[in-house]
Amino acid sequence: MNGRYQLYPDRGYVDITIEGRVTMSELGAFIQTVWADPGWTPEYNGLMDFSGATIDLSDKEILDMTGAMKTDPRCSFGRWVFVVSRASDFGKLRKIDQQNDEATILVFFDRASAEKAGLQRTLR
Repeated sequence: MNGRYQLYPDRGYVDITIEGRVTMSELGAFIQTVWADPGWTPEYNGLMDFSGATIDLSDKEILDMTGAMKTDPRCSFGRWVFVVSRASDFGKLRKIDQQNDEATILVFFDRASAEKAGLQRTLR
């Protein structure tokens, strides 16, 4: 897995791009890197682009991740727009939203649609 991110403090969001095969351990380590950035704040909303990735997370891992999202104070409690290229990844990311009452997650199949339809509506 390869990940990169850019913080936009003036707009209150983080833009994350993930590529390759995504496992829980790699995703978790990458998110720790984002949280360690001195500019990070849990108030951020975000765009997470998985269009160049394959999400290899089990239902249990998604459930565990959702539980951690609810309790970890470093986690973003903002709204998120996800971009995927595969229907199976779309379904996996929708499970996060279905199990997390605090999050608002929109999932799109291309970045342009996410930025046009989702990002403008969901980010400050």
